[in-house]
Amino acid sequence: MNRGANAASRRPRASRVATALTMGVREYVRTPVLVVLLAVLPVYFIGVVGYVTPDVAVPIAVADRTVRVGMAEMYATLAAPLTGALVGGIAGLFVMQATRQADARLVLAGYRPTEVVTARVGVLAGVCLALTGVSLGVLSWTAAPDRLAWFGAATLLAALTYALVGALVGTLLGRLAGVYAMLFAPTLDVFLFQNPTATDASARAAWLPAHYAVAAAMDAAFGSGFDATPLLEGLGYLGIVAAIAAAAFYRSVKA
Repeated sequence: MNRGANAASRRPRASRVATALTMGVREYVRTPVLVVLLAVLPVYFIGVVGYVTPDVAVPIAVADRTVRVGMAEMYATLAAPLTGALVGGIAGLFVMQATRQADARLVLAGYRPTEVVTARVGVLAGVCLALTGVSLGVLSWTAAPDRLAWFGAATLLAALTYALVGALVGTLLGRLAGVYAMLFAPTLDVFLFQNPTATDASARAAWLPAHYAVAAAMDAAFGSGFDATPLLEGLGYLGIVAAIAAAAFYRSVKA
């Protein structure tokens, strides 16, 4: 181990993680496309969908009940977890691929791979929190979920889950193929398989990453009383995805 590695290994663990986290945030901010996606995509999806969709009442399935809500409000509300999944997934993909060389240098400098992985997951968590805040702000122009805090938690869950899916995809695919995957997968998952207007939803929809987050979001927005079960099940799903993504991340850092 060289002198730089010895110096790094003697620093407190929290200090090393904080340094790696700061480097990750700077790398993210220096990538204009990610900053633009974080600021613009919520406006484009949530704001435009709510504006152009006809405001007619439609029946939707919420927590084993059928209720009638305005279609414009429903699709603007559904666009919030969709935006979280899209931007979170692309952020996960880019963070995984853009920081690979920097992560390898940190390990050579004496950082433990677990510290590097913790820092990168911290960057994604920060991005998803900011994204959730922007999405709720834009949604407030057109709709007001009945239970805003639970709705925000469900949107954050969708963003975090797909951020880790994006990180996992980043270890398996190149950037172009990965971007296509992270554009199509959340869109099909949320708008097709989890759409609450569907009357014959496939049983396989329950296996997809956005299932529990969308169910919790729709219940928080339109349900008569919020049931936390889908949110808790979504946290369990998130834990499984996090374990798989962290293992893949750890392996790429060690390589």
